[in-house]
Amino acid sequence: MKRKSKFELIKVAKGLSIASPYPSLYLEREEALIVADLHLGLEEEQESKGIHIPFTTFPKITELVLNPCEALNCKRLIILGDVKHEFAKPLELEWFTTKRLFKMIRDIGAEPEVVKGNHDNYIAIILKEMNVKLYEEKIELDRFTLIHGHLPFDQKVRHIIMGHEHPVITIKDDLGVKHRYKAFLDGEVEGRRITVLPSVSPLALGLDINEVPSRELLSPLLKGKDLSELTPYLIEPKIAVKKFPKLKFLFLSPNLS
Repeated sequence: MKRKSKFELIKVAKGLSIASPYPSLYLEREEALIVADLHLGLEEEQESKGIHIPFTTFPKITELVLNPCEALNCKRLIILGDVKHEFAKPLELEWFTTKRLFKMIRDIGAEPEVVKGNHDNYIAIILKEMNVKLYEEKIELDRFTLIHGHLPFDQKVRHIIMGHEHPVITIKDDLGVKHRYKAFLDGEVEGRRITVLPSVSPLALGLDINEVPSRELLSPLLKGKDLSELTPYLIEPKIAVKKFPKLKFLFLSPNLS
């Protein structure tokens, strides 16, 4: 990918853009930034399993969230689930970093809001204390429906924006070496428009969308579905976002098309 760091809006749909080069979307009419899957405290959870991560992700995460929010002068910052990582009660680091993040968001003039994700079982405790709005299932904004993406969703809506899947695209270079990039996904899946955000957390990488059968994916909205018409936008955070051909041209196995 060509290296650059210029901030720009890449239009995905009317009123909806990628806030490049960040893993976030901008809803123009609502003056809202949308992010997903921060997984705060993931490194502490890994440490408890004996896996040492020699750096903290919190400064990186706050930069990826706050920079585009401030640049666009957003009034709302909507997190589509998995603010924290631990499924059970918040660990000490999760509690501290989550509260600090919400304070930092408010310090730049935006109001944080959260759609509950599958890792957010106990987050209501923190959000109530901080007076942060929590949506159990979805947010409806104009023609967009914002969800986390871990639950079945059969309602008839025009355009779904979701997280949860942590999309990754694998690209082979001329020497056959594989390179993995986080990606946005956008397009039609079984007759409805879906836009999937990459995870904000540097440690939360998902399955390679163009290398594994869709039956192995996590989200009920994507699992087992024909994803060949989805368009990926590969991202190297703080460097660039680049639109690639549809997935049907990027599958690394003929069995996936």
